[in-house]
Amino acid sequence: MRSAHPANALLTPLIAFGATGAGVLALFFAQRALAPSLVGGEWAICRTPDCLLGVGLWLVAGGFALLCASVIAGALAGFRVRERAASVRRGLIVAACCLVVYLAGSAVFWILV
Repeated sequence: MRSAHPANALLTPLIAFGATGAGVLALFFAQRALAPSLVGGEWAICRTPDCLLGVGLWLVAGGFALLCASVIAGALAGFRVRERAASVRRGLIVAACCLVVYLAGSAVFWILV
């Protein structure tokens, strides 16, 4: 077994944070582009998620909360394994789990509106 480098434990939260941030931004802007079709088509009064009963606010707040959660979960997962390949894989797994939660939460918000 190779010697463990302590900096590899910091790689997991960094990967988790970066991948979650990129995914949340991509999902937010995709939902923003789909907003007219989600709320009544071309003639809807409010065609952006920012004015739909706070959906935009909830999406932004949920994205921020998941960024914080990804750093915490990444730090907890990162201190368990100190190998570089395993820490990158765990960071991507944490980010994927956070993005699934964000997508499920945003689906609930759009259904409630």
